[in-house]
Amino acid sequence: MWVILRSKELGVEIEGKRWHVAIFLTIVMSIATGIGNVCSSYLLLSVKNEEEVRRAEIARRARGAEMHCDKLREAASLAAEIEFSADRGYPNIVSISDLLAGETFEQHQKVPREVILDEQLAYEKRASALVPMLTEEEAKVLNRVTLHHYVVTSLRTSKVPPELRASPREGGFNANDELQAIRDGGALLAAIYRQSCTEAR
Repeated sequence: MWVILRSKELGVEIEGKRWHVAIFLTIVMSIATGIGNVCSSYLLLSVKNEEEVRRAEIARRARGAEMHCDKLREAASLAAEIEFSADRGYPNIVSISDLLAGETFEQHQKVPREVILDEQLAYEKRASALVPMLTEEEAKVLNRVTLHHYVVTSLRTSKVPPELRASPREGGFNANDELQAIRDGGALLAAIYRQSCTEAR
C-alpha cells in the first residue's frame, strides 16, 4: 500500500516538474522570439534607412541633372540670341568722307549707342547668372561668346570711322572673325545640350 502511494507521489512530482519545464521553455522561447524580432527590426530598419538614403541620392542627382540641362538650354538659347544680335550688321558706320562733309556721327546712327550698349550689358548679366550652373567647359564657351559679342558691340558703337581703325594685321579686330566665333560658340553649346540632355543613351 505504501509502495503504491509512493509511486503516485513520484508521478505527481514528475508531472509537476514537466509542467514547470514547459512554462520555463515557453518563457525562454518567447524571450528569444522577442529578441529575434527586435534584432530583425533593427536590421530591417538599417536596410530601409540605407535604401531611403540611396533613393534620396538618386533623386538629388536627377534633380541636379534636370536643372543643369535647363540652364544649358538657356545658355544655348542665349548664345543664339547673341548671334542674332551680332548678325544684324553695323548700322553705326560713318565714313571719313561723311565727316569731312561736316556730317556728325549721330546723324548716321540708326540704332542709338545706348540701346546697343544696354543690350550687350543685359546679355552679359544673363550669361553671368548661368555660368555657375554650367560645367567648366560649358562656362568657358559661353564666356567666349559674350566676349566676342563685346568686341562686336565695341565695333558697332565706335565713333572712329572704319578707315581710321587699326587693321587686324596691326592688332585690330576683324568683325567677320568675331561673328564667326560667336556662331561657333553658339553651335557648340547647342551640340553639347543635344548630346547631354536630349539624345538617348
